[in-house]
Amino acid sequence: MIVYLKLTALLFPTSDFRHPVTTPALLYISQALTKCPVRSLQDVTSGLVLCCLAVEYVSFSKRFLPELINFLTGTLHLAVQDKTSLGYIVVPPFRPSGKCSDLLVVSDSESCKSWSQKSLPLSAAQHLELKNNLDKDHHRFTCLSTCLDLVKRCCLLYKDLMSFSHIFQPIRTLLSKHLSAQSLPDPLKELHSEILEIISGVPAAHSRLVLEKRKPIPLKLLTPKIVEILDYGKKRGSNREERERERLKHKYKKEFKGALREIRKDTRFLAREKLNEVMDRDSERKKKVRELFGSLATQEGEWKALKRRKNK
Repeated sequence: MIVYLKLTALLFPTSDFRHPVTTPALLYISQALTKCPVRSLQDVTSGLVLCCLAVEYVSFSKRFLPELINFLTGTLHLAVQDKTSLGYIVVPPFRPSGKCSDLLVVSDSESCKSWSQKSLPLSAAQHLELKNNLDKDHHRFTCLSTCLDLVKRCCLLYKDLMSFSHIFQPIRTLLSKHLSAQSLPDPLKELHSEILEIISGVPAAHSRLVLEKRKPIPLKLLTPKIVEILDYGKKRGSNREERERERLKHKYKKEFKGALREIRKDTRFLAREKLNEVMDRDSERKKKVRELFGSLATQEGEWKALKRRKNK
């Protein structure tokens, strides 16, 4: 399935607002990052591979995926040893503490000296073979390296958002207070410091809401114009001239409506008379045509009879 998702990103446009192929694929990745439980290192590896695909999908359109940020935060939380007072919220499928919450905690701190940075293999999402604790610690560092690199790419991708500081505040708290850079290899220390610099370097895009020091000055109100209304809501003039004007206007409207009514009656009468005249002319013409056809038929019959007598 991961190969199909990778091919989808290569063959179809991922920057469209809605696409019949890439949109369902992106929804599938989001649901997998939210619903699938994380119970082993292989689950963490599969989730990080899906995160890489999600970053590839949104790298051009810069579409915000909260499932991606939540999964990366939860993956970093798996590497925290002391989970008593966190200061951030852990979102499912991860747990704040308990079973399967220490999957990326290194068993031996000396294993970081023998670890070498490498990319996360795609085959590890399907089958993961770890023979001893040293191999497990090396794989944990590889997962942390991939996760920190994805966090850095997300910081660069979403730094123009107005809510950037609020979105990455849990990651900032986790890296600065709980996941110390002293216990990490040198490449991870560099990523650790770069992420904190990026998050701290982005200024706040908006100011907080505060109350004004004094009440706003109200607008000046104008005295309303009062008009006397009589006779069931009809407006009448306030003096004799206005009342006379209203009376003449009402009379004009009444006469105009009556004239229109008479004109319509006359028009209907003329149209009816014209139609009757046309129908009378048509009936008379049809009668003459029938008489003419009858006389022609009689003449033709007589001519044929005369012709037969001559032939005999």
